Amino acid sequence: MIKLVTLDLWDTLVTDSKSNERKRDLLRTDFIIRTLNLMEDYKAKILDYFEELVESFKHPGEENEWALLPETQLLHLFKEIDACPDVEQFKKILTFYTGCILDKLPVLTEEGVPEVLKTLKEKYKLALISNTGRTPGKVLRRLLKKLGILDYFDMLIFSDEVKMRKPEPKIFLIACEAFHVLSEETVHVGDSMLIDFNGALSAKVNPVLYLPNGNPPATPFVKSLFELKDSMGKYYDKN
Repeated sequence: MIKLVTLDLWDTLVTDSKSNERKRDLLRTDFIIRTLNLMEDYKAKILDYFEELVESFKHPGEENEWALLPETQLLHLFKEIDACPDVEQFKKILTFYTGCILDKLPVLTEEGVPEVLKTLKEKYKLALISNTGRTPGKVLRRLLKKLGILDYFDMLIFSDEVKMRKPEPKIFLIACEAFHVLSEETVHVGDSMLIDFNGALSAKVNPVLYLPNGNPPATPFVKSLFELKDSMGKYYDKN
């Protein structure tokens, strides 16, 4: 019997366009250049670094552990470009770097996300498990509130706060332990085969792949979050 449902955030509940993130990176870059009084020649170097950072988010591992926290991301950047901000400059840059997502919000993957979460919450405990990138958990809470879905969750688990990232098995078990639920009584829903589906399997948590487009590489999967409850009933929650 399923008692707990955990959900991924990015590209499962919330999505954003590459163009929006590119615009934010341009704003971040300009802010860094202005704050540190750097020459415009640094712009290309900083933007190249941000592209490298995106790849590290897609393939989290020990080799890019520096990408776990926004603070260490910036420290890594400043080392790459040989810049030395003072304490106040670093604080200003960090605040802008992490918070500018709130000026142009991402959107829900489906208009009915709140309805889906409301229906699931009537039967299950709900937890969010999200790897974070430039935007830490404290800012993502504000984002979730603005999107109207914060209060549906009984627990929020962000990688920058627990200092581990999916697909590490332990991160899938944090909510299980908090709610005294077994892994086999838990379902995790996410869009990434590597990070969500296989990560959940490694923790002995039941996975469901969210795949709105394309051919599914694994079962069970859903093409809409509205299919989730029936899919869980079919494969896992038969009691």
